[in-house]
Amino acid sequence: MLGGSAVPKAKSIKEIAELAGVSAATVSRIINKNGRFSRETEERVLHVIQQNDYVPNSNARGLRTSRARVIGIVVPDITNPHFANLVLDLEMRLFQQGYSCLICNTNESQELEKKHIQSLVAQNVSGMVLISGTRNYAELEDIPVVYVDRPAHTFVRSLENASVMIESDNQKGGYLATRELLDAGCRRIAILKCLTSEDDNQLARYRGYQQALKEYGLPLERELLLDQKAVSTRIARAAILGLLDSGTQFDGIMATTDTMAAGAVLALRERGLYVPEDVLVTGFDDSALAEVCGPGLTSVRQDVGQMAELSADLILQMIEGKTPERFYYRLPVSLVRRGSTKIVRQQAAMME
Repeated sequence: MLGGSAVPKAKSIKEIAELAGVSAATVSRIINKNGRFSRETEERVLHVIQQNDYVPNSNARGLRTSRARVIGIVVPDITNPHFANLVLDLEMRLFQQGYSCLICNTNESQELEKKHIQSLVAQNVSGMVLISGTRNYAELEDIPVVYVDRPAHTFVRSLENASVMIESDNQKGGYLATRELLDAGCRRIAILKCLTSEDDNQLARYRGYQQALKEYGLPLERELLLDQKAVSTRIARAAILGLLDSGTQFDGIMATTDTMAAGAVLALRERGLYVPEDVLVTGFDDSALAEVCGPGLTSVRQDVGQMAELSADLILQMIEGKTPERFYYRLPVSLVRRGSTKIVRQQAAMME
């Protein structure tokens, strides 16, 4: 129109995304034909592109699609035996498929985790496996992601921004560990747990503890709830020493990790108490610690091999542009009995 000004055309992928009402990452996936978007979204984005005569930057597309055959693995604490076993198994499986791994330890710091994720994206990794409860990273919108072990907050189960979650049945595990103590005769069971904002698996194990107590008609006693800021043998040892010094009576300890159970056994030993004669103890993970801790630690076994195999298979499928059949997997757990409860259970059976 004479004397008028033409409406400017969208010139960037960000502007196309705003007009289509989607993320820039979704526009990128549609342009690159990299799966994981609905037909309706694709049609809407392509219509906006056509209306605006938008031409994708071929150089940028090349950088985006030529990813390295490297997968990032983000782990909260590589010194934790459970995480170490999981990462080792996962790395070996991915290596057999021609992928190298970059392993990043966050030391349970969300700030450090974010920096590691930004660094992995900058290095153009093909995908990531995250042992993390955090999901709100914009950097992950355009990359295959498998969350393992820890339930992801604000988890997305849609064709757009698809990611996969794999976890153990943590509530069932907490229930099994607590029932083991109750069935052996314990009635005042302390629970050692780590409750941080990103540890939903710990909350699930605590719910299992509550469920078992309720079935036995036992109250939830606040002085027996030992919340810790981190998973550590040292911290768990200090918590049990404090409980003993307070004069609080208890006959069982349900620890939500083997690491904390080991700290509890150390504390009891320091005060001249024996496991399981004086106090029964259960752990969680069935790591190498469970076999060498005291008389042998009764522990809830997570199937690390299955977890690693499934994580590797799914991340490779997603890298190939395939949409997973499922977005959520909950793996079964089992209880492995050892000396920390076994002797007392045998004595109880003989008395019946």
